Amino acid sequence: MSASTQGNPAQQAATDADAPGAQVLLHCNWLNKQLWFDQLTAAGVPVAWPDDIRDWSSIRYAVGWNFTPEVLAKMPGLRAIASLGAGVDHAMRPGLIPPGVDILRIVDPLMAQRMATWVMWAVVNFQRKMDAYARAQAERRWDKTIENLKPWDNGEVRVGILGYGVMGQAAAALLRAAGYNVAAWARTPRGSSSDVQVFSGRESLRSFVERTDVLVCLLPLTPETEGIIGAQLLSWLPRGAGVINAARGRHLDEGALLAAIDSGHVAGAVLDVFATEPLPPDSPLWAQPKVRITPHVSSITDVPNAVAQIAENYQRLLAGQPLLRVADKSAGY
Repeated sequence: MSASTQGNPAQQAATDADAPGAQVLLHCNWLNKQLWFDQLTAAGVPVAWPDDIRDWSSIRYAVGWNFTPEVLAKMPGLRAIASLGAGVDHAMRPGLIPPGVDILRIVDPLMAQRMATWVMWAVVNFQRKMDAYARAQAERRWDKTIENLKPWDNGEVRVGILGYGVMGQAAAALLRAAGYNVAAWARTPRGSSSDVQVFSGRESLRSFVERTDVLVCLLPLTPETEGIIGAQLLSWLPRGAGVINAARGRHLDEGALLAAIDSGHVAGAVLDVFATEPLPPDSPLWAQPKVRITPHVSSITDVPNAVAQIAENYQRLLAGQPLLRVADKSAGY
């Protein structure tokens, strides 16, 4: 078992979980939930939907997203929750997960690659004013004044990445390969390289933001980072900067962003995540032409890769072995 479960009834949990008829809860309402069910079953994980659980007290392993206190209360013997995605903030809400229950992450190079290419597209979209060209096309207007015949070259664009974990490092590497001037900010100290200067700690946040023309948020969501892109941080950006958020909607104060765009301080934004999802039809973000919206698709989980990791930890739980990719509850990710 993992460090957090050593010393508790781990071996009994393994025995119970391996008993005939034992089930694994699959808690998910995603569009592709049946695909998850089928592939987990094929990988030897005996998942069941909530309505099909025969004995909630026997459940030791749960797989899913956005668990509720009511569901968790039904599983007194739970030992581990496997997230269906790279983020685990949905399981990190204070008081949600009982002590002794591990939260397991997905670490997937394909997800990092997908995120990096989405970020690259978003940077180019802002840099080359592609939304203005789209509006000109809709109006059948041939307009070379949009960039005034002088593109903003890659080396002149100072990209700042909030968050320098797996996703942030992948995005930084791709942007640097294309010649962008890239810096990053991390909550805790990280080593800088000749290609990427890494700022760390709250005391360096303003300096990082002030040197940034395009701000990209790829932070994990924790109490410390929630609302980090608010009115104050936006005011630190150089006038005419752009904002890109592909982390979590609650990192961003949407009202403050709209106010900064209306004032002309922020030139535009590309948003993939929102405080409320799906984004409500009456959200003013839909009507702001300087905001490009995508429906939380920047980095979709690769199901086969994730299933292999979930199944591996399930087998390790049965065998009483240490679990892998355990989230750090003290850090929040």
